[in-house]
Amino acid sequence: MSMSNYQTLVDVNNAMNKMLRAYVNEAVAIRFDLPDVDATQADAAISVFLYDIHEDLQLRTAESRGFNAGAGRLLPGWVNVKCNYLITYWESTGPATDADNPDSQPDNQAIQVMSQVLAALINNRQLADIPGAYTQVMPPKENLNSLGNFWQSLGNRPRLSLNYCVTVPISLSDKGEEMTPVKSLSTTVEPKAPLSPLVITDALREQLRVALGGDYDACLAMTHVNLDSSPVANSDGSAAEIRVSLRVYGMTPTEYLAPMNTVFNEWEKSEAAAVTPDGYRVYINAVDKTDLTGI
Repeated sequence: MSMSNYQTLVDVNNAMNKMLRAYVNEAVAIRFDLPDVDATQADAAISVFLYDIHEDLQLRTAESRGFNAGAGRLLPGWVNVKCNYLITYWESTGPATDADNPDSQPDNQAIQVMSQVLAALINNRQLADIPGAYTQVMPPKENLNSLGNFWQSLGNRPRLSLNYCVTVPISLSDKGEEMTPVKSLSTTVEPKAPLSPLVITDALREQLRVALGGDYDACLAMTHVNLDSSPVANSDGSAAEIRVSLRVYGMTPTEYLAPMNTVFNEWEKSEAAAVTPDGYRVYINAVDKTDLTGI
């Protein structure tokens, strides 16, 4: 979205005037205030009255601000402002006194002019020269404190009217925020082990059980011994080789401490894989057994 440096409400009014003028009969004046209810209008007119302005919180934008690389500064941001207009028709003569008066007919001038206004509004959902503007023909707003009270303030004479809403991005002031531009990007890819730590740990437990004899007593000795493996990286870049660090903790009968430590030492210094689950060769990088105690 591209906006002028300081897009203002004056720009919105000018865009609306240009839009309406393209549809409304040239003999009908367009004014951006409320006529005096006690004065006689020289010409028929439509009043475009801006009665409410507020920030449109429902259209808060998450779009990032632009960056001026040449100046090294962020471009000004913006807020979406909702402008509510009441558009009414004002005749140049007094109200009709009988049913035969042209102003009392189905095709009276008020209906014709407001039909032209409606055509202008619904055929211009975006205002020319106002990038990012969004428009709607709306039902009466609560801001008017009921149409009855509003018309009472205008001399108790209801008039044909349209409620029109324009949401427009209003540029904020340029604070000259200087930013250091990003000149280069780099990424690092950490190799990931093709097997989960659980699969590796289960395979190591089985190998430890076999190394301790593989019998019922070996199984009992390992009941309260826990192994946690943490993959470090693939060895030599090979997808079939995995290097892990191992933590051993828990309790085991004292007579099994020495045999277990022997197995762990062999795993640490072995040139061959300590275990081969599903065809992967797993190397033990280090074993932490400080929390393994004998009972």
